[in-house]
Amino acid sequence: MLVFACTVLGAAAQILMKIGMGHFEPRVLAIVTNVPLVLGYVLYGVNTLMMVLALREGELSMLYPIIALTYVWVTLLSYALLPEKPNLYKNVGIATIVIGVAVLGRGGRK
Repeated sequence: MLVFACTVLGAAAQILMKIGMGHFEPRVLAIVTNVPLVLGYVLYGVNTLMMVLALREGELSMLYPIIALTYVWVTLLSYALLPEKPNLYKNVGIATIVIGVAVLGRGGRK
C-alpha cells in the first residue's frame, strides 16, 4: 500500500512541477516563491522517503511494476488539470500498464 501511495504522491508532485514551470523565472526569489514548483519538489522528496521505506520491506520484483502506475496517474491528472487531450494511443498505454501490473501482482509472494 505504501508503494501505491507513492505512485499517487509522485504523480501529484510531477503535475505541480509542470504547473510551476508554466510561470518559471530563473531568479532565486521567483523560484522560492513559486508555490506549485516548491510544493512539487517537497512532495517528490516525501515520495522518495516513503519509497525507501517501502523498498526496505518489499519484494522488488513486485514493487517496481506498481511504480509504473505513476504513469497512469500522471496521464489522468494531465487530462483533468492540464490542457492535454486524451487519444487512443495514450489510453491503450494506460490499459496496458494497468493490465501488466495486475498480472504481475497475481504472481507475488504467497
